[in-house]
Amino acid sequence: MANYKVRKKSSKYASFMQAYKVNTPKYKFYVERGGERDKPVILLIMGLGAQSLAWSNLFCKRLIESGYHVIRFDNRDIGKSSKLKHKNSLLKKNQPLNKQLKLISRFKLGLPLPLNTDDIPYNLYAMAEDVNQLLTALKIESCHVLGMSMGGMIAQILAANYPHRVQKLGLLATSNNQPFLPPPHLQALKALLAPMPNKKDTKAIIEKKVELLRSIGSPAYFNEYTTRKHAAILHNRKFYPKGVTRQLLAILATGSLLTIDQKITQPTLIIHGEKDRLLPPAHARALAKAITHAKLQMIPELGHDIPLVLTRYLADNFAIHFAAYDDIEGDSIYPLTKK
Repeated sequence: MANYKVRKKSSKYASFMQAYKVNTPKYKFYVERGGERDKPVILLIMGLGAQSLAWSNLFCKRLIESGYHVIRFDNRDIGKSSKLKHKNSLLKKNQPLNKQLKLISRFKLGLPLPLNTDDIPYNLYAMAEDVNQLLTALKIESCHVLGMSMGGMIAQILAANYPHRVQKLGLLATSNNQPFLPPPHLQALKALLAPMPNKKDTKAIIEKKVELLRSIGSPAYFNEYTTRKHAAILHNRKFYPKGVTRQLLAILATGSLLTIDQKITQPTLIIHGEKDRLLPPAHARALAKAITHAKLQMIPELGHDIPLVLTRYLADNFAIHFAAYDDIEGDSIYPLTKK
C-alpha cells in the first residue's frame, strides 16, 4: 500500500492558513490550507520557479471569503517541497543566451529539441501526477483547479488525464504551447534567461527577480517597493535556482498540449492579460479555441502577474466561475471574449 503522511502546523505566512508537510510515495510537498473544510475546494497550482506564496494572502483570503476552502502548495523542485538530484548537462551546453534562445525558438516552432534522455529529469505529465498523488494524500476526491502560467499547463494535463479530479478548471496567464504561437517579448525573455548572480550576493539575486517581474508584469501597476519586499521574503524562505532550470526544461520537454486540450470536458475559464509580455495574448485565444467548454476573459492592463490592484477582481472572477456548482450567485466582472 502506498505510504502517505500528513503533518500539520501553523503557517508562518498567513494567520488564516494551516501549513502541512505531505509525504506522497515519491516526494514531500509543502502545503497550506485555509477556509472551512466543508466548503468546496479550490486547488491553486503556481508557475515556473514560483513558490506557493506567489498566490498572495489577499488572493487566497478573497477566495475563502467567497465560500471556498483554498489549498496552495510548492511544486517539486521549488520552495519547501522535495528537490531532485539530477546532473543536468543542459545548463553547461546551453549557457550562452543565444543558445538558450535557439532552444526556445525550436520549441515555439514545434521542431524537435536537441535533448538527450539524460537531459530531461521530468516533464509536466510527471508534475500532474504529483498533484494527483497530493490530492490522494489529502483525501480529496475532486476539486476546482486554478493554475497560473506553468501551473496552468499542469492543470490542463490534470483535467484531461485525471478528469475525476477536476470539477471546473481555471487558467490564468497560461498557454498550451502549440506550435507557431508568438514568442515572449525579447526583453522578457532576456530577463527570464539572464545568468543567476553568485548565490552569496543576496542583493543582486533579489534585484534580478525584481527586474524579471518588472519586464513581465503589468506595466501600469508595477510597484517596485512591494515587489522587492516580496522577492526578499521568498528568497529568505528558499532559494533554489536549479529547480527553476529543471522546471523550464520540463515545459520544453512536454511540448504542445493541443491534443490534451481536446480531451478537456470541464467548464473552463481562461483569464489573460492584453499586456502579457511572456505569453502574448495569442496564447490565450488559441487555448480558448482548443478547449471545448472554455470562456475567455481578456483584461486590458494585466501582464504576467497578479498585481495588487487587480487581485480582488481576479479572485472574484474565478470564484464566480467555480460557483456554478456551488450555489453561489454572481456575474462576471469583466465581459467574456468570444473565441
